Amino acid sequence: MASRRSRADDGSGYHLWSRRHYLVATAGIGALSGCLGGDGDDADGTTVVETTTMAADDTDDDADDGEDDDDEELPEGVSREEFESGPVPDVYLSATSIGGEQRGSEELFPKADVQFSEYEEAQENNAHQPGRCCANCHEYIYDRNGDAFGACVTVEGYIDGADWCTVWEELPEPSVPEGLTEDELPTAQVPEQYRTASSQGGGERDPTDLQTQEDVRLMESVDAIADGLGQPGQSCGNCAEFIPDENGDGWGACAKVEGYVAAEDWCAIWVHITDAL
Repeated sequence: MASRRSRADDGSGYHLWSRRHYLVATAGIGALSGCLGGDGDDADGTTVVETTTMAADDTDDDADDGEDDDDEELPEGVSREEFESGPVPDVYLSATSIGGEQRGSEELFPKADVQFSEYEEAQENNAHQPGRCCANCHEYIYDRNGDAFGACVTVEGYIDGADWCTVWEELPEPSVPEGLTEDELPTAQVPEQYRTASSQGGGERDPTDLQTQEDVRLMESVDAIADGLGQPGQSCGNCAEFIPDENGDGWGACAKVEGYVAAEDWCAIWVHITDAL
């Protein structure tokens, strides 16, 4: 598992804060027309949670039935305008992102200002790099109410994990815990508070019944998506089996897999948190 912690990095060296605000400042230059308005075509049809089509010329403002001319389905009772601009459900108003940032009352960016788009469309944007999507973004808040959409601490409206925008921020890679080496992380016994903990989907971890990281092909989600192993929108951060960091070292664990696991990872038994809500 030597390549487990390989990093799909842009090599830019930009400080995260500077990069975010630079991208927002330059977002409007691209004329946005190439970033909004999808054709609703899921090329491989295997995405676990249906992604959202951002139709710029949508004329169906009455979304009471949750559908438009494309294949997207809005949450029940949510209008097109609410979907794009909010307000989001109360459970997200002060929620914490998978990167540990709290959503507050400060002004949020409209989707149009950050070239918000589905992953497939994002691949045509020069600012996008393969494998990057909301589900492995520092700012993303995973689904908390079972409607298959999450939110963002920086951007307005409902957010699908398979979406992307120019304020995408890399999740920090946790440091190797003291007393361990990087090669030992996949098989190391996790700290006591994780050994029989409940996952964020409610599943209890049984330390005697775990799969190896090698068997489930655990790797960073950016790499898995870029290589076509994982689908856009999938990461441990929004997996029902993930046990988030409980001791401040940046690592979590999994209810089904042994060893140390980070929010930005992915494996072949990924299950959307929505399925457990």
